[in-house]
Amino acid sequence: MSAPLSVLPVDDPRRPFIRRAVFGTLWAAGVFFIFTSTKEVKPIYDHAPWLNDPYDTVISFTMFFVPLVTACLLVQVSLCLRSEPLSVARVMAILRACRVALGAIVVDLVSAWVALALGANSSQWAPGATGLEVGLLFLATSVGTMAVVHLVRVPSLPRPKELRGEGAPDWLGDAVTVARRESRWFGPLRRLVLSTAEWADRCLVRRVRRHPIVAAAIASAVFGATVFGWQGYREGYVLSVTLLAMGLGFSAMFAFLVPAGSYFGLVRSTRPSYGVQRRLLDASVAACAAAIVALAFRNSLWWTVGSNPAAAGPSQFATLTGGAVLLSFLVVAGAETLLRSHSRGCPPPLG
Repeated sequence: MSAPLSVLPVDDPRRPFIRRAVFGTLWAAGVFFIFTSTKEVKPIYDHAPWLNDPYDTVISFTMFFVPLVTACLLVQVSLCLRSEPLSVARVMAILRACRVALGAIVVDLVSAWVALALGANSSQWAPGATGLEVGLLFLATSVGTMAVVHLVRVPSLPRPKELRGEGAPDWLGDAVTVARRESRWFGPLRRLVLSTAEWADRCLVRRVRRHPIVAAAIASAVFGATVFGWQGYREGYVLSVTLLAMGLGFSAMFAFLVPAGSYFGLVRSTRPSYGVQRRLLDASVAACAAAIVALAFRNSLWWTVGSNPAAAGPSQFATLTGGAVLLSFLVVAGAETLLRSHSRGCPPPLG
């Protein structure tokens, strides 16, 4: 049996299918960005069917997740030229990023269609604003559906051994490569850009690959502090509510970044985790996801902390979220321990 190809030749018949899937995803992400950006325009968004939870929770986070994955996708796509053979490992990473981006888009659009079908927030519907939101929903759904069709039609590719391990491409390394290549556009600042890229490759990239989970936690903390800390300041939250919002921002980003980053190759880890360490990581991701589920469905869960939507406040919400986090952590950690999951030899997280 011949070994699988590590590159796709220029005339490979699968390349047009891949190209259509990638550009379809980019178009879908662009339209989705326009659709979700109305959340920042109160005269329009206040009349959206998906204004309230659980629908609003979905759009509040996917509006950040999709652009993040799209930015990673653009960096890697810029290294793929029509006139050159393509690395199969990089192509598979790109297609995985397409799946993640489209998956997040589909979850959000399905949530919005459910809200519309159930007549959520119908007392606030207005012909102009609500009509615009529904029109954008229809457009985003149409473009997203075509992108999904193109992605499904991509012929299967052989799984290269380079997909994981020391030689595997990742977004972090590709970003440095793109910075070096595009430094020519900076004129007299070219040397500064090159030296910065060299420093990043020598110091920052190496540390992130050595400690990818720590890096994911730091990135998630920065996201929570900047985005939701600013929201708390802008909307006049008390300190306790602001801290809760920042914690939820951290939880959402961490729960997304670790599994999604592992899947599409955000960072290639040089120190994969196994055994207890991996089980604790899985339990932490599940706990962070549970915090967001508790946020989305809190109005149906207040009874678990002896409260109701009219009487609940920050302390009740902290109790509800903390209980969901602790329960999820214990269940996942306990189940994986009993099953002896992730013994040495299983695929590592984040690369």
